[in-house]
Amino acid sequence: MRRKFEEKGIMISALAFYPNNLDPDEKKRRENHEHIRKMIEAASQLDVSVICTFVGAVKNFLCHGIEESLRLFREEFLRIVDYAKDHEVKIAFENCPMGGWNIAFAPFVWDEIFKLSPILGLNFDPSHLVWQGIDCIAVAREYSKRIFHVHAKDTEILRHTLSRNGIYSRGWWRYRIPGWGVINWRALISALREGGYDYVLSVEMEDPIFRADEGLVLGLKYLKSMLGH
Repeated sequence: MRRKFEEKGIMISALAFYPNNLDPDEKKRRENHEHIRKMIEAASQLDVSVICTFVGAVKNFLCHGIEESLRLFREEFLRIVDYAKDHEVKIAFENCPMGGWNIAFAPFVWDEIFKLSPILGLNFDPSHLVWQGIDCIAVAREYSKRIFHVHAKDTEILRHTLSRNGIYSRGWWRYRIPGWGVINWRALISALREGGYDYVLSVEMEDPIFRADEGLVLGLKYLKSMLGH
């Protein structure tokens, strides 16, 4: 399979599976973890160095906090970490809050997660940090050694809606392709490169304005211009 991709000039940058890995239903949780193990095996066989997933949450952290989820994470992920180590595969957690169902949403939680193992890192998506009010460039610089994969997605802030209806309203921000939101991509790419990141910028298409095909082309074109291609 890998050879077929290479013949077409396609690189497999990561394998991904995004369930709730801390699902309160133990049966679902075990099924998710078994799939993660199979994905680790597949990544190893394909010579792919990283898999991407969510941490998840036992309960919605917006209502119940993160402590119970962190406790279960420490208990459950030791076995998965050992399995990934044996297969020389790293695990990258995406930092999307998922409406309160993924605790790996901000640096203060990453600090706790990363204590478990050096093979745990980020599938870094700056767009999720923007609408939380987190400085994505400063964070990229601080956590550069733990960034294993990057989703290139921007965020547009609709100031007129925000100033009128406030942060608890809907529609004051939306995801955009790179270059069509508020992120300074030159500064972000510089921070990543200075920190030693030399891997993919994977354009993730969630822009409501463009069709998927044209959005991906425009996003790729913009990023290439940032890199001098």
